[in-house]
Formats: sequence, structure tokens, C-alpha cells
Amino acid sequence: MTRKPLPKAITRPLGELRTLNPEIAAGVMAPAANGETHHDQAEPEPPLAVSSAPIANDLTPAAPALSQKVAAKRRAQAQKIVARHRNYAAVGGLCPLPVANIAALTAINIRMVQQLSALYQVPFQRDRTRSFIVGLIGGVVPTGIGLATSSTLMWIIPGGLLAGLGASAVTAAALTRGIGLVFVESFESGAT
Repeated sequence: MTRKPLPKAITRPLGELRTLNPEIAAGVMAPAANGETHHDQAEPEPPLAVSSAPIANDLTPAAPALSQKVAAKRRAQAQKIVARHRNYAAVGGLCPLPVANIAALTAINIRMVQQLSALYQVPFQRDRTRSFIVGLIGGVVPTGIGLATSSTLMWIIPGGLLAGLGASAVTAAALTRGIGLVFVESFESGAT
């Protein structure tokens, strides 16, 4: 591919243009006397206006630090609520009847979400929360049924009941902690 050479007018230095036509050179070098601007000449930029409004980066760092302190304190309180209800769920998981175990676990989780809603100032809707928690627990029901069956069979083996109840308590505590952390993250992200 061959390139075409540039026109001589573009490649000539400015000094040669002055010798060719002094009027053109004067128009290029200096603005027009009558205030008009040539198409080749750039217009001057207007002066910058100074405003008294603060720039976003000029804000004092105390305001974000204060909100971070409040958020950290709120998160610590939320973790205390989740830990307390996790312990309640572990005690509720010691109930040997599977239906009572699931009912207790659901009630404990609803109360935990209600307290978290109050902490994060999110409106609490009991029916929506109950259906959400039952849906989450529903994913664990097959494990719960297996656990109930094994705990029933453990009545036959000495000491087996304690192992079954211990597994039920640990499962209930872990499930409650997981549900609590899901709601804490949801409330911190701004979901209602």
C-alpha cells in the first residue's frame, strides 16, 4: 500500500506562509481586529467561576467515620442477637420430638428476625418472615427426617439417644446462625 504525499500547504513551515501572502499569515498569527474569529482560530476560554459550595472530597472525614462507628456498633449488636438465638435454638434442638423441634426452631428464628428488624429499623412482616424461614428450614427437612429416624432408632442403642439429640442441637444452632447472618447481610445492604 502506498501513501499519498501531503499537500505542500500543510508541509510548508509557517515562515514560508508569511512570504507567500502576508494577509493570510496575519490572520493566522493574530486575531481579527473587528472581534470576529477566523475558523482556524480558537476562541478564548471563559474564566472559571468560583462557587462557595464545598466539593465532595473536601468534606470532613468525621462524618463517614461516625457512620462507620454506628454501623460497626449495630453489626456487633446484631451478632449478639444472632449468637443469643443460636443458643436458644441449640436448647430447643434437644427436644426429642421432631415436630416440636421444628416448631421451636421456627419460633426462635422468627423472634430473632423481629429483633434484627427493630435494630436495623426495617418494617417486620410476620407472615413473610415465617414463610421465608419455613422455606429455609424446608431445605433441611430431609436431613431432619433422617436425624429423627436415627434418633428414634438410637433408643435401642444405649447412649445413642444422647448422640442423636446432640446432633439435633448442633444442627438447629447452625441453621439459626445461618439464617441470622443472611438477614443481617440483607438488612445491611438495604433490603427491606
